[in-house]
Amino acid sequence: MGIGSLILTVLFALTVIGGSVYLLGAVIAMWRSPDAMSRLNQLSAGITVGVPALVVGNVILEFDQGTMTWGKGLTALLAIAALLGVATIASEVLGRAVLGARDGSGDDDK
Repeated sequence: MGIGSLILTVLFALTVIGGSVYLLGAVIAMWRSPDAMSRLNQLSAGITVGVPALVVGNVILEFDQGTMTWGKGLTALLAIAALLGVATIASEVLGRAVLGARDGSGDDDK
């Protein structure tokens, strides 16, 4: 095992363990949050940081194994970009739905 492979293995471990711990922290924070709006904020933070770290860890592993291609790298970049876009929009929509349900403006029978 060369020094380069050792460095990549350590980077892989740090990104995967870091992403997993961040997601676990978000889950614990969601569990302890007092209301739905706070839970949505915790979910958004966990998804936008923890999951991309796991994708980056997978890219590092593919590179270390020698199976990394341009297509896999592009797929990882697109996955992270799509994840950040979808998580942002979903958090906004869910937040509006929670606030509408809370103040009564989401009722259809008016």
